[in-house]
Amino acid sequence: MAPSPTGNVHLGSARTALFNLLFARGRGGSFVLRLDDTDLERNQPEYEEAIYDGFRWLGLEWDEGPDTGGPFSPYRQSERLDTYREQAARLLESGAAYRCYCTPEELEAEREAARARHQPRYKYSRRCLVDPPKGRDEFVVRLRVPEGETTFTDLIRGDLRFDNDEFGDPVIVKSNGWPTYNFASPIDDALMEITHVFRGEEHVPNTPIQLMLLDAMGFARPEAFAHFPVIVGKDGKKLSKRLHPETRLSLYQELGYLPEAMINYLALLGWNPGTEQEIFCLQELVQAFDIGRVQRANAMFDWDKLDWINGQYIRRLTDDELAERLRPFLPDLPAATVRAAAPALKERLPRLDRAAELLAYLGEPPPPPALKDGQREMLEAAVERLEDVEWTVPAIEAALEELREARGWSRGKLFTPIRESVAGKVAPPLGDTLALLPRSEALARMRRVLT
Repeated sequence: MAPSPTGNVHLGSARTALFNLLFARGRGGSFVLRLDDTDLERNQPEYEEAIYDGFRWLGLEWDEGPDTGGPFSPYRQSERLDTYREQAARLLESGAAYRCYCTPEELEAEREAARARHQPRYKYSRRCLVDPPKGRDEFVVRLRVPEGETTFTDLIRGDLRFDNDEFGDPVIVKSNGWPTYNFASPIDDALMEITHVFRGEEHVPNTPIQLMLLDAMGFARPEAFAHFPVIVGKDGKKLSKRLHPETRLSLYQELGYLPEAMINYLALLGWNPGTEQEIFCLQELVQAFDIGRVQRANAMFDWDKLDWINGQYIRRLTDDELAERLRPFLPDLPAATVRAAAPALKERLPRLDRAAELLAYLGEPPPPPALKDGQREMLEAAVERLEDVEWTVPAIEAALEELREARGWSRGKLFTPIRESVAGKVAPPLGDTLALLPRSEALARMRRVLT
């Protein structure tokens, strides 16, 4: 997995890392994290830390990487520049690459001329291969694309074939001496003995160029490639930072999704196990994952499905475990209160951040509701019945049930004015709602409505 530290960790990067991890773990291989940090203008240290933090939050542990080391260190491309210069010199010496001295203005003029001729795709004219301008010092290095075609087998898309004539000679070393992605990446794959390259489908057009480079340098190709389907929003468009807030991985931690649930959901974005099972722990995913069952079609992100999976994981937690995970989302409540609320919240939380809304009434009473026909009588009877009851959830629920049966009221009609007086419209089950408050406070809120 080779993310670029140029922004917040993308949801698609997390899924790619997960699929890499599952495949490697299932075959006794190594999962390698490498940073493609050759974009000098956009790389930031905090983005690199976000990669580590985000992947570790999910429980994705790499065997080799920039922060852990490994047999092929270093794992940051910015620390491997001498290697890329050496390989570029080899290509120049062999004639598989050449220096291009064309200015940006000259290249733009070529593109304009191609558009005027209605060419479907612009290709560099190879002017500097045939007759390079004299007296210039600044240059880029271009790969000389060979004649013929480039083929490879994709584990998801099958056999792919590309006519090399479709490609212009790509820049492999920029004028500042830094490599492009399509140059540095295949070199690292070869020298780090990467056997399987798994990435998003947007990289399919990059693969033939990278294979041409490997062939020109005499390096072995990876054993296999797999290009994963795009993740799209409900609008059918590829997830983008501008249109979709769900692209940012850290958002899910902020909203209170459990990392176990996120792993489970990400695995199902573009892959299915071929069974009815939907809930998987990480080890079960390692055992079940089959790269052949990754779909080619786009994978649609579905908040409702994520909420359902997350709710399943929340309900599997013990009350103590749930209380511990809730603490960061309820910083103003005593630990004992959070623990007491955990059983009531467990069945109602799609994600942890919703707990604050359900328990907001503990800090501030709701506006007094306007009582409707019959509700005053019900509220008065409830106050009287609850004055001497043991202040526990079972005792409160039993007392209200007895009152309801004695008066012939429905549960909904009796509970509504009590809940709205004490907590408002959003709260845990009524017995828990009352028990989480001191008896005096709960009854005072009900009496306030009656005055």
